[in-house]
Amino acid sequence: MGRIAEESIQQVIAAADIVDLVGSYFPLKRAGTSWKACCPFHAERTPSFSVSPVRNTFHCFGCGKGGTAIRFVMEYENLPFADAVRKLAQRYGIRLIEEQMTAEDAGVAALRVRMLALHRAASAWMHQLLLKSGAAGEARGYLKSRGLDAEVAKRWQIGYAPPEAGVWRGWAAAEGFPEALLVEGGIFSPREEGRPEMGGYPRFKHRVMFPIRNDHGDVIGFSGRVLDAAASPAKYINSPATAIFTKSQVFFGLDQSKRAIHREQSAIICEGQIDMIMCYEHGIENIVAPLGTAFTPDHARLLKRHTDQVVLCFDADNAGLKAARSCFGELAKEGIFVRVARLPVGEDPDSLLRSGGAAAFREHLAGARDFIDFLIDVKAPGGPPEDPRERMRVLSEVTGAIARTRDRITQDGGIARAALRLNAPPEELRRMVTAHARQMLKQREVAAERAAGVVEEETGEEGGGEPLVIDSPSLRLLLQLALGDPEGREWLVREGVAYAKAWEGLAGGALLSRALAEPLDAGRPEGVGVWLATLSAEEEIAVSGLLMGEPPGRGAGAAEHGVLSLRIQANKRELDVLVNRMKQAALPINESLLIMQEVAKLQKENLDLSRSLRDIPIIS
Repeated sequence: MGRIAEESIQQVIAAADIVDLVGSYFPLKRAGTSWKACCPFHAERTPSFSVSPVRNTFHCFGCGKGGTAIRFVMEYENLPFADAVRKLAQRYGIRLIEEQMTAEDAGVAALRVRMLALHRAASAWMHQLLLKSGAAGEARGYLKSRGLDAEVAKRWQIGYAPPEAGVWRGWAAAEGFPEALLVEGGIFSPREEGRPEMGGYPRFKHRVMFPIRNDHGDVIGFSGRVLDAAASPAKYINSPATAIFTKSQVFFGLDQSKRAIHREQSAIICEGQIDMIMCYEHGIENIVAPLGTAFTPDHARLLKRHTDQVVLCFDADNAGLKAARSCFGELAKEGIFVRVARLPVGEDPDSLLRSGGAAAFREHLAGARDFIDFLIDVKAPGGPPEDPRERMRVLSEVTGAIARTRDRITQDGGIARAALRLNAPPEELRRMVTAHARQMLKQREVAAERAAGVVEEETGEEGGGEPLVIDSPSLRLLLQLALGDPEGREWLVREGVAYAKAWEGLAGGALLSRALAEPLDAGRPEGVGVWLATLSAEEEIAVSGLLMGEPPGRGAGAAEHGVLSLRIQANKRELDVLVNRMKQAALPINESLLIMQEVAKLQKENLDLSRSLRDIPIIS
């Protein structure tokens, strides 16, 4: 597959009826010329999610997400740009034109296709072995002992990995998969590192196999549970990193649970695949499991796309506490509110469900504690420690956790509760939180310095950057005209670009220059939509929000009014700089005279501009 041609993207955006599309995911209600609903991307009671059929865009005035139909599918389905375009093209019966790739790109794409085919076939084959092979009897017995019957195994396509290399090779040969591909795809371990053509041997032997899927439901890897503990010290082993699989960027079961996460507006994180499957099968569907104990920033960012509330549900032991702390640290950085459900000692979700059913498990979920309270429960169960050193250790750990939360209100609440429960002055805890925050900032700066000079290639993935806030009213007006008013845009392209210096350096200024440099037709929303799709997520959100509103004026008059206003503001900023320079002591007389001349010139220019501004009707 190559790069999707711009004309195809334009066809997709033009064909996609944004109201019909969004309405196929959840109900919309008409509100004047627009449609509204409660936002699917954050929790709210009053609808602030708006869909404009005129602009063919959406925007949430609560969380700020917005853009075209492509952006909606990307956010809601958690898909990369190209896959969202393909999904919409399939929905509307559009045949995509894909431009020629380089030989290297074509090779990478072809390898991905072969790997996906390999994993799809391997998963189906191992599943049939589990259901029908006599060699898989022990695997069936193990699943039965864990409460997973044949129907559950079929729904999750659980499989069995035979131990004999010959059986694997016979299947691969019959399916037409070369052994080098099995090595490249991580199903075989290489005999010689870095040389897949040398062949290998089965990575998974005599294990219950859980297919790992991406958000589309494609099998991209496997997690194998050992049946003979004496044969391997590792209870679970996962596929290695390949062209289609990176463990730190995948949750087990998210392809199944993401709709429930949106519905419940929260996600439950458990430790293992069987815990996740058991919960889902008992009707607790908004649940995922990381592949192993490591919880990464990628995991947190992935969850943030679906929800801003998480309940951690780990074993009640030291390993579970360690995992909870690790998860909290990453989730808090993304502004996700974290609670912890404490299970009885010796229980995990699987055992609790089998002994007490879904009702018992839901009771523990309902009693989940805010992470700060949970941490205090664990570290100071009997109240404030009497030993001064132990007290400081607990306070340091608790305030360190509070410092990781991004929201000031959440921080204040954590400090208040910690002060009350640990009998500590709030101002002391505030100082400790501030010190921790400074230390974390310094650590990030050090990490950035170490990475200086390393330029990452653009991947087309979401940037996760800071929101773009366009706070200049005049610049907001010009962007609205440049993208939605033909007469205003014509004046800006013909006359306004000469004043581009007036908006240089302003938030959104570079965006306006780019918009004016593009051959856009402000009267055709679909063409503007194609351009929107080329922007970063932060830029697309900012612009879509502007386009949802009505500009305070239209036409050439409004465009000239906005440009002259920006010019006056730019002159005022320059005047401030010059006046401050004049205040410097021991400034040479010649330099002072030059500055005074420049000040007089700018003041006269602003006076003339202000007079012109009064004569320009903003609405034409």
